[in-house]
Amino acid sequence: MPTSFVDRIGAYNVENKAMRTIIALAGVFLSNPSLADTVRHPGVPERVWGTWAPSVDLCRDDKSTVTVSGKSYVTGQENCEVRWVVETAGRSGPIYSARMRCSSLAAPKQTTESNRIIVPNESGQLSVGPEVKELKTYHRCPSE
Repeated sequence: MPTSFVDRIGAYNVENKAMRTIIALAGVFLSNPSLADTVRHPGVPERVWGTWAPSVDLCRDDKSTVTVSGKSYVTGQENCEVRWVVETAGRSGPIYSARMRCSSLAAPKQTTESNRIIVPNESGQLSVGPEVKELKTYHRCPSE
C-alpha cells in the first residue's frame, strides 16, 4: 500500500533536518582558525628581505650572498622569481616555503621550478635550503 503524502513529508523533513545539521557542524569545525595551519602569500614577507651571507665577513662576496626581496631570490649562481610563499606555523616562529622560477646566471634563458625553505630566527639569522635536512644558516649583512 502506498504511503500517504503526510508520511512522505514527515520523512523528508527528518532527512532534511539531519542534512542541515551535518552541514552546519562541518561549517563550524572547518572554519575554526586553529585548523588553518598554512597561509599562502604572493611574495616573501618583508621581515626576511635583505642580503644574507654564511658569515658577516662574506657579505662583500657576491658568490656567497643571498639577496631576498618580495618577489626575488638571488644568489651568485641563479636569479629566481618568487611565484608564491606558503607560511606554516613552527615551534619557534614561521616557516616559509617559497615556490620560485629560477634561471642560471650562466644560461639565463633556461628556467627551472624550485622550492626554498626559509626560516628566520630571533637572533637575526636565516636558515635556507631546498629541504629541511639541507638548511644552511645565513647572517644578515649590514646595509650600505
